Amino acid sequence: MNRRRYLKLLGATAAAGALAGCGGEDTTESPPTGTSTPSSESARTPSGESETESKPYGFDFDTVLNAVDDLGMDPTGEQPIDDAFVGFLGRKSTLLEFPPGRYRFENSHEVERANTLGVRGIGEDRGKVTFWTPAKDGREFINVRNGGNGFLLADVTFDHGNGPGSIGNILRLDDNLRVQNVEHVGFNPTRQNGAVDNLSPQILSKNGTAIVDTFVRTGPTNIVSHGHLNGTANAGCIWLGEDHVGRLVIRNSLFKNTGTNTIYCSRAPGGVEVRNSEFVNNNQASIRIGGRGSFVKNCTFKVDTENAARKNKGKLINPNGIVWETGNLGLKGGYIENCTFVFESAPKGRILSGIWADGSAGAFEVRSCRFVINVPNARAIRVDDPKDPRLGTTAAKPWGVKLTNIVVEGEVATSTTPLIEIKGRPNSILSDCCLSVPDQEGIVRLVGSPGSSFKNINVSGSGNWLKAKTNKLVTENVTRENVCASLTESVGAN
Repeated sequence: MNRRRYLKLLGATAAAGALAGCGGEDTTESPPTGTSTPSSESARTPSGESETESKPYGFDFDTVLNAVDDLGMDPTGEQPIDDAFVGFLGRKSTLLEFPPGRYRFENSHEVERANTLGVRGIGEDRGKVTFWTPAKDGREFINVRNGGNGFLLADVTFDHGNGPGSIGNILRLDDNLRVQNVEHVGFNPTRQNGAVDNLSPQILSKNGTAIVDTFVRTGPTNIVSHGHLNGTANAGCIWLGEDHVGRLVIRNSLFKNTGTNTIYCSRAPGGVEVRNSEFVNNNQASIRIGGRGSFVKNCTFKVDTENAARKNKGKLINPNGIVWETGNLGLKGGYIENCTFVFESAPKGRILSGIWADGSAGAFEVRSCRFVINVPNARAIRVDDPKDPRLGTTAAKPWGVKLTNIVVEGEVATSTTPLIEIKGRPNSILSDCCLSVPDQEGIVRLVGSPGSSFKNINVSGSGNWLKAKTNKLVTENVTRENVCASLTESVGAN
């Protein structure tokens, strides 16, 4: 067994390369946050980005206005800001700066297109500039309906209060969209009680880019089952529809306690990149994603329902990590890399997954990921048969998956074996993997996937680790050592 290989895998998260940011070149990427809220102060001026008063985050505005001094907005919250704010949305190349205050609005604010507009708080941190609404049926603070080039939303907080009603922003741009250092606080209700999607950052041009950096939402929330089952549904946190055809980057963010799919982007033809972010106790799925141009990298996913927010209404039902699917698009491609999935406690009666790939997603890769399974009803990776998709149409070929440098660890025997399952995926690869779980049968299951290969696999137990119902399976270099557990101890001490 190559111990050096696993030390490399379980070590610190790899540094990410440069990103071509909207509003200027951007090279900023922070490590996962470790369940603490990403710093508001550090998010205001990310290293590697030039910033001046008129060029925040690389945007170049002709005019900078003060919301209070120039437009007469009330920072005390006694008078609504709606009329003045709608007037601002009709401008071009203008940055509107909000001094510290608690700003009240009563209506949704729509504009057909936005060209080089910006809304930015100028307090010491994002919590100093807060927007709230007394509307019980929820409001969209900004709704850019049909494109434009250049929009910045930065350094502010949206307060939902104790509910009902929540706040969202629909930002449909052709290019140059930036959401930076934004937080949603307060209770998140069901849609029937005034919830709206918190953020919809859609890029309508294939060459356009959006960046969402340091976005925070932590609840509490109203947790319900799937809307099609009982007619009650939650609005999401970040949602994309079929009109998103460009590139979206979500990074350095924290998502806790969402009652439904946290980032729902699997119906969008455009690429979505989720980087360096943390997901804790989110119902249904933390991310629904898939297809060429999309990936999840350097992220952590944790399920510990015994320590979920006490102010939640309802209990978590089915908190999965990543659901890899593409709906009726039937796309192939994409990857998941350098991610950690931890199940410490979970709802009973459900089979949960760190990664669940639906048959609507074709070939994709999972590499250098770690799974810590300490509950009996969770598995690491489940890959479904494309001939029997649950969430869309059969994916485009090829269907084979490639799983490399995978570590699966656990302290309790699982009732949901296999921990890794691959169905109907010819020519799949499982290689350089370490399986350190209680001694039991069928840790890995392969069905209907001829031509697949399993190589360089270490298994800590003595049981029959593999159940395979397929033709032409190649297995090479299977060893039995207690490698994962010892490496976890040494790495955790660093």
